[in-house]
Amino acid sequence: MAVLAAWVGSSGCQRLPYIDQSKSVPHDNMGKMALEDKEVKQADFLSSGAPLPIPKIAKPRTTNDPEADEIWPMTLQEAIRIGLDNSEVVRVIAFGAQGIPVGGFEPQPLNTGAGAGIASALGAGTLRSVYDPAIQETQIAQALSAFDTAFITNMTYGKSSQPFNNAIQGGTFQLAGTRTPVISVQDTANFQIGLQKRTATGAQIGIVHNVNWLYQNSTFLVTPSAYTTNLQLSLTQPLMGSAPMPGQQAGPPVGLEANRAPIVVARLNADAAVWAFKADVMAQVRSIEQQYWALAQQHVQLWSAEKAVELAREIVNREQAELVVGKGTVADVAEAQQRLEQFNLDLVTKTADVITTERQLRNILGLPPADNRRIIPVTPPTEARLEPDWDSSLAQMVTFQPDIVQQQLLVRIAELQLLITRNQLLPQLSLNVLYQFNGFGQNLDSAEAVMTGATIKALEPVIAAQQRAAGVAGNPGFYNNFRTWQVGWSFQMPLGMRAPLASTRQAQYTLLRQRAYLQQVIHQTVHSLSRFFLEVDANFKQFKTASRLRAAAAERLAAQRAYYEEGRITIDRFLDAVSQYAQAVALEAQYKTTYNISIVALEEAKGTLLAYNNIAVAEGPNPRKAYVQARDIQEGHKQIPIPPDGPMYPERVVGPATPDPVAPQPPPNLEPGDPLPAMPAPIGPLGPSPTPIPPYRPAGEAPILSQTPAPRTDPAAIPAGGPPRRLRRRPRHRPRARRPRPKNSPSFPRPSTSRRSPDGGPTSRRGPNERPTLPRSVGLSALIATTWKA
Repeated sequence: MAVLAAWVGSSGCQRLPYIDQSKSVPHDNMGKMALEDKEVKQADFLSSGAPLPIPKIAKPRTTNDPEADEIWPMTLQEAIRIGLDNSEVVRVIAFGAQGIPVGGFEPQPLNTGAGAGIASALGAGTLRSVYDPAIQETQIAQALSAFDTAFITNMTYGKSSQPFNNAIQGGTFQLAGTRTPVISVQDTANFQIGLQKRTATGAQIGIVHNVNWLYQNSTFLVTPSAYTTNLQLSLTQPLMGSAPMPGQQAGPPVGLEANRAPIVVARLNADAAVWAFKADVMAQVRSIEQQYWALAQQHVQLWSAEKAVELAREIVNREQAELVVGKGTVADVAEAQQRLEQFNLDLVTKTADVITTERQLRNILGLPPADNRRIIPVTPPTEARLEPDWDSSLAQMVTFQPDIVQQQLLVRIAELQLLITRNQLLPQLSLNVLYQFNGFGQNLDSAEAVMTGATIKALEPVIAAQQRAAGVAGNPGFYNNFRTWQVGWSFQMPLGMRAPLASTRQAQYTLLRQRAYLQQVIHQTVHSLSRFFLEVDANFKQFKTASRLRAAAAERLAAQRAYYEEGRITIDRFLDAVSQYAQAVALEAQYKTTYNISIVALEEAKGTLLAYNNIAVAEGPNPRKAYVQARDIQEGHKQIPIPPDGPMYPERVVGPATPDPVAPQPPPNLEPGDPLPAMPAPIGPLGPSPTPIPPYRPAGEAPILSQTPAPRTDPAAIPAGGPPRRLRRRPRHRPRARRPRPKNSPSFPRPSTSRRSPDGGPTSRRGPNERPTLPRSVGLSALIATTWKA
């Protein structure tokens, strides 16, 4: 007691550390302000004490410097592969009307569900990742764990020394002599080991082995100490229902189907998670294609803006030259200069749009904003007409649309929940069975032997009494097979069943709601499918009409050019033709992009986009990124470097593959051995095969600067593009360095201090009051024809 009092008193006078004393803990100010509060420290992000290393990312490109050190000609297949490889978190563009992205791709801030703090303050929802199906898959094992075998064991020791005022209670018998209190001394030891398991029918079975040892200083005992052992076999089988008693939880379900229902529900939830993941992957693939075609469209529109600026600059130079020689007017020069600045404004906008669209594509592909490379889409868009079949598309939608399949699974889950709830309407009736093997002995071996059937010499009181009544001495006999068994029934039920009835009614309404949701999902997806049927048809016709409009604008531009050079029209009509041609080129690129996006959206609405792109959702080895990270770590430690062509050991599939249920089918009209057409491959009649030339120029383009109007031709018969302009990709084995761009690659307008005059010579940047130099008498049409031929 003194030691306890000293310990309590000392503990009240000291502060016990709440964490390890070796770690730095916050200190109290104790009346004076901490020194850290008197200073304002600036974060040094480049110091070694930063929580995370700053990534090395190239400076983003701007309109002032839009070019890059290297051209990255990216195909659509490569973009999809990169996007899927870098998508631990799925990135999706919101799909707007007519396939137009809502404000481009800018992902919402990630809320990890960590609770209060900056993650919740951002106001964004959780994003889906590749780990979500695996997380949901763990619920199956948790449901199956209810049927796992449980191992139980315990061991206790005890000693008791106690005086008694009763000799018999103290373990002895005393009639004569001085009566005194009797001291009883007992030593005990108990050991238990067993197994318990729940079966598929809801029965609880168990096997338990008990070993008890007792020593007592009693004169009534045969031996001072003895072992008592038994082996218990128990069975409790529910027979009717699982109605909960008032204030208690419901019992385990009764019956094979009801006991399997939680496992089936977990399996259905896992399947629903896989289908939800498929829906997100389809949305991401559609988003990648959508942004890919948007980047191709921006390149074409940038090209049209460049051409408009080139033509307007030539007109300004011509009008200024004519003003110098007295043939022109100040009004014509001012009008040409105004239109030139308008085209320059549009060129700056288109340049920024290309950079922004490429950054958005990099974002959805999981790439950094800039890496000294400029992405150029090289896969030509589909120009053939797609005529899908409504009946087959509707059948595919009902079978493979993830939203419909998920809702069907939810309906089945609601049915199983109703089954479990209805089981609680029946009272609990159980069968209880117990069978026990008993043993006894002075030591543990003899006790175990008796429990398993060995014979011992003992006295049976009834038989001994009968022997004494018959005049025979009651002598001990030999006995074995000591057994105990018990069979019984247990029944309980609440009176009124209000809680089970309410739960059942709730489950019924939930099932009706899920069925109504299924009807609504089918209703919505049918409308979505019909929407894209219309958009595919309308967008194709708009694209073809825009192609004819662009061809007509090109003819008009050529004719107006000739008339302008002959002096038969005013400058405003020629400038209007330039503007109309640039707008027609941009409009054709827009409708071509919208048509290709509508094809992808149609496949997404049917639920067959993954099979359409030969993509399968499968469970296999670790992702490629894990091997790349492992290789980087090993190289960092200088241990067994892995060659750059892949992992050291071949990738081995460690799980069963679950391919997509839609079998990839080749497009029709394709002979065996022929290469597949460029993605996206149309399902209907192919028509003319798409050209493999990159889509940098619109289909059916005519020489726009020729004096002689070009003959009108079918836009479909003219290649969809031309060779790249002014940029090309350097071989990888050469060091990165800026090199002169070839003249035939698409490039951004670069601000500089020198221009090219119509005769090909450099001319310095002029001020507003400086007079230009006179050009040589060279025909513009011949010069442009030579340029196009080159």
